Amino acid sequence: MKNYLTFDIGGTEIKYGVITEDYTILIKGSFPSKGTLGGKYILDDIILKASELKSYKPQGIAISSAGVVNSITGEILSATNTIVDYIGMNVIEYIQERTNLPVSILNDVNSMALCESTLGAVKDAKIAIALTIGTGIGGSIIINNRVFEGAGFNAGEFGLMKINELSFESLASTSALVSSVQKAFDASVKNGVEVFKLYDNNEPEVVKQVHLFFDYLSTGIANLSYAFNPDVIVIGGGITSRDSLISEIYAYLEPKLTTHLRKYTKLSAAKFRNDAGMIGAFIHFKNSHDLIVT
Repeated sequence: MKNYLTFDIGGTEIKYGVITEDYTILIKGSFPSKGTLGGKYILDDIILKASELKSYKPQGIAISSAGVVNSITGEILSATNTIVDYIGMNVIEYIQERTNLPVSILNDVNSMALCESTLGAVKDAKIAIALTIGTGIGGSIIINNRVFEGAGFNAGEFGLMKINELSFESLASTSALVSSVQKAFDASVKNGVEVFKLYDNNEPEVVKQVHLFFDYLSTGIANLSYAFNPDVIVIGGGITSRDSLISEIYAYLEPKLTTHLRKYTKLSAAKFRNDAGMIGAFIHFKNSHDLIVT
């Protein structure tokens, strides 16, 4: 069984793992991202980690990354300021030249979606939409187990859709929910876990803000359902650790759908959670290099 290295690049953290041909992760871990220093520092740290893991005799490196990624050439086309000096870097060329290993790269949400459509919550769906809800809202479109990336590798940027002239992610991301609770109730609230604890304790102002959050989130999801009529909409991000989340969203979503469309609109939480990006990156590597998984 051959081994491969897989990395999931974020602005604050880089996850890594050694993965086998049958998608088994042998080891995994993470280290801080040097995104504030620049993309070169992130890639150099990946190269260093690859050297540290050479005893596993890796046959290639699969990368999932934040930003708009040309998954064919490896170039970073667009990125937020969480990783500075990243735009224009060619990740495939940079790492291949320094490791002598084949490399692939795919956007992080596309990687999550590819994992879930191949192995997870939306396995074998003909059309699937993926959403990651966190600091912002990321999206992906899967058609017949292939990522639809668009003409500029920018398809699925659902967080930038407009609702009442504001972006979807400014209204329905976890960070937007936390911010609204901080302003309306208590500035010391730190994260979504604390928000939902207050919500479950029936704190009136928090209940109001969470209901608004579900209303905005379900509006965006309803629009996606009307636009794509997918088999499944899969939702990822730390917020999905809440067991009742899917049913709570659907309670707000159902009245916004036609009677006909309700029969075809299914929501699901991502199955592979924090490992989805790394596994999806390897699936993309396999597809890119025509590997046959045994």
